[in-house]
Amino acid sequence: MSFVDLFFPKFCLGCGLLGTYICPHCQKDLRYYEKSLCFYCKRASLYGLTHPNCLKKFNIDGVSSIFYYDNVLKKIIKNVKYRLATEVGREFLKTIKPETIRELSFYKRLSGRVYFQPVPLSAKKIRERGFNQALFLVKFFQRFIKFPVADFLIRVKETKPQAEIKNKKDRYQNLRGAFKVDPENHSALAGSKIILVDDVITSGSTIREAAKVLKKSGAGKVYVLTLARG
Repeated sequence: MSFVDLFFPKFCLGCGLLGTYICPHCQKDLRYYEKSLCFYCKRASLYGLTHPNCLKKFNIDGVSSIFYYDNVLKKIIKNVKYRLATEVGREFLKTIKPETIRELSFYKRLSGRVYFQPVPLSAKKIRERGFNQALFLVKFFQRFIKFPVADFLIRVKETKPQAEIKNKKDRYQNLRGAFKVDPENHSALAGSKIILVDDVITSGSTIREAAKVLKKSGAGKVYVLTLARG
């Protein structure tokens, strides 16, 4: 047993079992998101791509998620985000089934200029946490999908946590004007394909706003890849 394990022992976030952050039993309880649905009409769609009749000018082109956002996953994500427990995140990502990662092979088929874009945090949140959980996920996905990371988006508005806002309209207003495109990277964005990465989709207000800003600034396609979906 290491010094760290002796004084800061691991407990399963799901059931409290000593020795691991996610025990084998709780790993089995995690639900993989097996539906491929159009983000807008919620009907079946190959690879989660947006149906042509749902795809308006500044809409998202497709959404993929790995897990349902259930109680165990909420605990894991909250620990990573708010307790700065990146070790929890690393251990958790190792539990993802290889076949699930292989199902994301659609993104490998994208051609041209393709970039990962983590949803940016405000400068205040970066100072508080010391890291961006979306970038943490991008580095994991890059092990399987070899696209570079971009910094097209900047967060220019400090917003309330979306989880604290229940009304859909208020969530939209909270995110409105939260992002802009970095002028120094504007020209590289034109015509490119963006894989926008975040930890969780619930109402979708954050990714809708980010995708709209990217497309208004010239992005050709914007896809979304998240760890979980509520």
